[in-house]
Amino acid sequence: MGKNKALLAVGRERVIDTIMNAMSSVVQDVLIASNDREAYLELGKEIVEDRFPGQGPLSGIHAALQAAKTPWIIVAACDMPFVSSDLIHYLTKTVHESQTAPAGGIEYQAVVPLEEGRVQPLLAAYHVSSLPALEESLRSGKLRMTDWLAQLQVRYISEEALFKETGMNPGHVFFNMNSPEDYNLVLKKQEDQEAGR
Repeated sequence: MGKNKALLAVGRERVIDTIMNAMSSVVQDVLIASNDREAYLELGKEIVEDRFPGQGPLSGIHAALQAAKTPWIIVAACDMPFVSSDLIHYLTKTVHESQTAPAGGIEYQAVVPLEEGRVQPLLAAYHVSSLPALEESLRSGKLRMTDWLAQLQVRYISEEALFKETGMNPGHVFFNMNSPEDYNLVLKKQEDQEAGR
């Protein structure tokens, strides 16, 4: 993209503001995992830095899990401009339904949505018990999210279940911006949404 995607404006808000607002209405605390503290100081949220810098999204999730004050965290990538509180609420609800096994142990370590059969691990929930496997992945340089998830007990949320529970189009919700062309498409989608098209 060539610039900080989180600080790009979409409609009346920057992407980071949309994500924080969606999170704040549902979760207990909002943390920002970033190695660029200066960019986010004005937001007044706790900023946690990577212990494994330069190792992609896994290192950000690791930092957030290490700093977590609750057993579960919900993560949202900074380049997803259509994150909504409805989705965060549904993830939270699914976590509550999934978190305890009959014996009182942890049945699931992650709750991850699917969209067109693809996992969406950057808008998902993770239990702190997933930390050892995550740390091992980072130490060994295995940085693919799917490799880490393969080591966990994961509850996957189908696209159909997501739509039924929230009414949201998963293709819209999980859209992420990787290029100026993507950003222009997001601006057009937002304009159409605001115009009711």
